Amino acid sequence: MQALASTIGYGRLQAVIDDFVDTLKQHPWFAVINARIPEFETLRRTLLAFWYAVLDGESYRLPPALPHFQAIDDHPVSKCEWRTVNALFAESIDRHLPPHLAASWRQRLDLVSQSLPLNG
Repeated sequence: MQALASTIGYGRLQAVIDDFVDTLKQHPWFAVINARIPEFETLRRTLLAFWYAVLDGESYRLPPALPHFQAIDDHPVSKCEWRTVNALFAESIDRHLPPHLAASWRQRLDLVSQSLPLNG
């Protein structure tokens, strides 16, 4: 699992991220947030850099407040919101990867999820 991003390949990794961001933009729960994000390209680039590093076993530190996402960063994510985001992301992974690679990425997603400070 150390070099999972390299095994998946940059193109497929990017396809998963693009699919996820496009799905998130269309999800009704996130319509309010969508209005406060002037540029989804920043989110795409951040997610791509994060997952490429994490899936290859490297550390990655997200900035405390992303420039375009400060209003979102000030709003703690609930467990329900995270379950929704997590499910949407897992579906994007499954749409673009063969089962053995998708399962490995979802396993890493679960590990990341366990470390998030979520509200009730």
